[in-house]
Formats: sequence, C-alpha cells, structure tokens
Amino acid sequence: MDADQEARRLERLHELSILDSPEDRMFRGLAEQALTLFPGASIAAVSLIDTDRQWFKTIVGLNTKETPRSQSFCSHTIEAPKLMVVEDATRDSRFQDNPLVTAGPGIRFYAGVKLMKGVGALCVIGRTPRQATESELVKLQKLASLVDIQLMAHGTLSALG
Repeated sequence: MDADQEARRLERLHELSILDSPEDRMFRGLAEQALTLFPGASIAAVSLIDTDRQWFKTIVGLNTKETPRSQSFCSHTIEAPKLMVVEDATRDSRFQDNPLVTAGPGIRFYAGVKLMKGVGALCVIGRTPRQATESELVKLQKLASLVDIQLMAHGTLSALG
C-alpha cells in the first residue's frame, strides 16, 4: 500500500473514534462466533491497525490489548484483496521468524478478513497447522460484514457526539 492509501486508511480508522475504547459485547460476540467456525482454533479477534500498533477492539483466547504492527498478521490481511489464510506460519517466510510464532502464543494457523477497506481485520488463530474450508471462509466473511456494520454504527454514534 502506498503512502497516500495508508494515509486514507488511517483517516478512516481515526474517524471511527474507536481506538482505545472499552470492549463492546457486540464485537465480542462476533469474535466468539468466528472462533466456533474453526475447530481447533483458540483465538479470535477484531483487530484495528494503527500507525505502529495492532489494537484489539476485542480478543478471545488471549490476554492482550495490542501488539506491535510489525508483528501483526492482520497488517498483511489489510493489504490482501479480501482475506488471508496462513495454514502453517512456521512454513511461511513472512511469519516464520515472527515472535508470535516462535514464542507465545505460538501461532500456526491464521485466517483473517479485511474490515472496512483496510482499517483492520476479523481473524481466527490456531496453535496447530490446518487448512481452512471454503465454507469456513465464507462464514468468516459474513461475520466480517457484521463487524463492518458495527464499526460504521460506532463511527456514526461517535460523530453525533
């Protein structure tokens, strides 16, 4: 993504006024639902990609609120056409040396769908390699559409004051 695209993406993100806001049960419910789609997966999140960090509006299965953008799988997802799947991160040159792979949480599997033209991603993570079925990915994309609606609603409510 070039500098102009990144500037527009960050502008869209900041217009939502959502970074560092409290966890929301609607986002949490959608992440929990995403997790049920992928047997064996242990983490799901609504991730928002800021300038230098990945911030989690909600995350299920891991106790953290943010990670450096440089380590973020979701920062790759926002540059993908629609979604990104990594079947085994230890065999993917983009991620095999990533601390999130080589140490805790030990990511192996990742499936993520871009949110709102790249402000973040809805993702599911597993600690064992696996393939994603077409059905799982279609359902994850449908859930991501619901996350998009929630993000737009949050942005609209924030703009109203």
